[in-house]
Amino acid sequence: MTQGLTDGAETVVKIDEIKTLSGNTPTTTGSMYAWNQKGGITASSTGNMTGIYELSGGVWERTAAYVANEHENLQKYGESVAYTGNVLKTASTKYTMVYPHDSNVDNSKQTDLEVAGSANYAKNVKIYGDAIKETSTAGNGTSSWKSDYSRFVGLKDPIFLRGGTFDNAVNAGIFHFGRTGTNAYQGGFRAVIVPLT
Repeated sequence: MTQGLTDGAETVVKIDEIKTLSGNTPTTTGSMYAWNQKGGITASSTGNMTGIYELSGGVWERTAAYVANEHENLQKYGESVAYTGNVLKTASTKYTMVYPHDSNVDNSKQTDLEVAGSANYAKNVKIYGDAIKETSTAGNGTSSWKSDYSRFVGLKDPIFLRGGTFDNAVNAGIFHFGRTGTNAYQGGFRAVIVPLT
């Protein structure tokens, strides 16, 4: 049998039920697919059963990338990356990426995070190599490839996020990027293969 979590409740599906599936129909319990159906091999990075599964989702990851907008959350939650003592690092290093921000919009007078994020995105349109400009058309909304969500950093959320938990839909796609300025949120999912005995 295979086991997993669905809506917070344990699900048990027998291998025999999975073996009888055809026509890309999931199991009646747990919505699982056989390896050779649409939720099986086509969910793999290589299109076969030996590829990597679940590229979307996994864990929210705070990155070593931020805007040096001096918001208190940057020091409170990103001090080890963004500061040397009490001095804010305003230039990128070998280990961190500091994005330019629009100080005319991303400042103490602005209250709209979407406006600040969009202004900061526009300030960074000539930066390539970080899978932001290459995979998205705007700093907010479902503007990344595969309609994944984009949220460029700014104001109280100056630190970049990547990833997302398995149930975050467009906020967990492999082309999603987000922002945070609070405690790290972690939720994980790991695929486990159980051998038949």
